[in-house]
Amino acid sequence: MTAAAHAADPDANPQWPSIEGSDAQWPNLRPEDLPSSRPNPRPAFIDAHQVRANDVAAKPKAPEPNLAKASTRQRADEAVNVTINPEVTGSTAQWPKLAEEAPRPSPFAFEAGARYWYSSGSFRFAFSNGNPAFGTPTSALDWKNMDGHSGEAFARLDHKPSGLFVKGMAGGGGITAGYFDDKDFFSGQRIFSDTRREVQNGNLSFAMVDIGWAYSPAAGVKLGVFAGYHYWNEKATAYGLYCKQYQPALGCPSIGAVPVGYDVAVLIYEPTWHAVRLGVEGRFAIDQRWSVSGEIAVIPYAVVQNKDSHLLRQDSSDLGPAQNVITDSRYAYGIETEVFVNYAVTRNIEIGAGFRYWGLFSRDGNVHAGPAFTNNDALDNFDQQRFGVLAHVKGKF
Repeated sequence: MTAAAHAADPDANPQWPSIEGSDAQWPNLRPEDLPSSRPNPRPAFIDAHQVRANDVAAKPKAPEPNLAKASTRQRADEAVNVTINPEVTGSTAQWPKLAEEAPRPSPFAFEAGARYWYSSGSFRFAFSNGNPAFGTPTSALDWKNMDGHSGEAFARLDHKPSGLFVKGMAGGGGITAGYFDDKDFFSGQRIFSDTRREVQNGNLSFAMVDIGWAYSPAAGVKLGVFAGYHYWNEKATAYGLYCKQYQPALGCPSIGAVPVGYDVAVLIYEPTWHAVRLGVEGRFAIDQRWSVSGEIAVIPYAVVQNKDSHLLRQDSSDLGPAQNVITDSRYAYGIETEVFVNYAVTRNIEIGAGFRYWGLFSRDGNVHAGPAFTNNDALDNFDQQRFGVLAHVKGKF
C-alpha cells in the first residue's frame, strides 16, 4: 500500500509524464516495481499449437498503399483491399465466370479429294447373223490399247456411332490412242475379211455411288461392306483402213494397203453401262503415316447399250444414217477392284497412289441394224475392260 501511494503521488514520482491539457499521468513502472512472478504469456485455456497456427504475425504483411500519391478513390479501395475489374464500368461488381464446356466431337467423318487415272481400255464385240453360210460369230471387232487420261472427284461421309457410310465419285477424260481389228467369218470360222483401223480420239465418263457399313475389329484396321450403282460411258472414233488380208473384192488389193487414209473417220463406238455393285473394303494402318486401302466389288447384274456408227455406210440402200447398228444386252456381269498405298502428309491431308481394274462382260442380247432395224441378230459377247494407275490427294474433316 505504501508503494502504491508513493507511485500515485506525482510529486513523489517525477518519472510519470504528464499528458498535455490534462492532469492525468500514466505511470512509468520500473521492472523492480512489478510483482516477482513472470506475467502469463498466454491464457492457459488456449492450446499452444492453436496459437501458433493462428498467429497473425506469421502471415505476410500486405504492402502499404502510397496514400500520398493516390487519389481519394484509390486510397479507399486500397484500404479495404478491393480489386476493381476494369471490364465493369462504374462498378466493382463482377458476374461469375462459368466453366466453358468442351465442344463435343462430331458424330460424322467426312473426306473428299481428287484423282488422276492413266488407263488402257478395250472393247470386244461379236455377233452372229444366223445364216448357216456364215460363222458363229459372223463378225468380231476388237478395240485394243485405248489409252485414256481422266480426272475424278470423290467424297465419303461416315456416321461413326452406327458405322453407316455413303461414298461416291464422278469423273471423265479423253481417249488418245488405240486401234481395232475387224474380222468377218464364213462357216467353219474361215476369215474372209481382216482389216485394222486406228483410234485417234474419244472420251469417257463415269460415276459411282455406294452405301455401306464399316467397323473396326482392331486398332488400325477398318473393314466394310457396301452395295451401289456404277454408270460408265465411253466413245471412241476410228480412222482409216489398213488391209491385213488380200481381198480385192472388198477393197484390199494387197496386204498392207491403205485404201482409206487415216485422216478419214470411219467408225464410232459408244457403249453405255449400268451396273449393280456388291463389295467389301478395307483399310490397314502400317504406322501413323502409311496405310493401305482398297476394295473389290462383284457385278451380279449389268446391262449395256452400244451405239455403233458406220460413217462410210450411211446410204439409205446400206445401213442408213448413223447411229446405224444398235446393240442391247439383256444381262452382264463383272468385277471391279482398286488398291492404294497412302501417306498422311498432315493429320487432315493424305496423298496416295494405286491401281484400278474394271471388267464387264455380256453374253446375251440383240443386235439391230439400220435403216429399218428389223433384223434381230444374236449378241455373242460385248466385253469392256479398263485398267491403270491412279494418284490421289484428299482431305479429312
